[in-house]
Amino acid sequence: MSARQTDFASGTPNSLTLAAQLVADMYEAMNRPDLSGMIRAGKAEDFPEIDTATTLLVQQAGRMERYEAALRQYADPGFWDEATSGGALALHDGGEMARNVLAGRPAFYHRD
Repeated sequence: MSARQTDFASGTPNSLTLAAQLVADMYEAMNRPDLSGMIRAGKAEDFPEIDTATTLLVQQAGRMERYEAALRQYADPGFWDEATSGGALALHDGGEMARNVLAGRPAFYHRD
């Protein structure tokens, strides 16, 4: 399965479907029902606008997945548990997960 067809989250349309809806709505707003209709009928997946929108939506989905993974770690009570051997993981993290995610890397990225 290509990245274009990966679901954003469970129960939501895939990126290609969302991109097609976005571009169809754009053409509808531009008073181009002919192009909007082609897209809604599934006869225009080769439109460059759909490809561009799909790429952007896939990138945004990846960014959101990284953000959510880091937030789940920060929200876990064990991350802040000072009774953990060696101290709370939060003390050792010092915001590294957040910096990694904001830089486009996985939460637990290490250069070595």
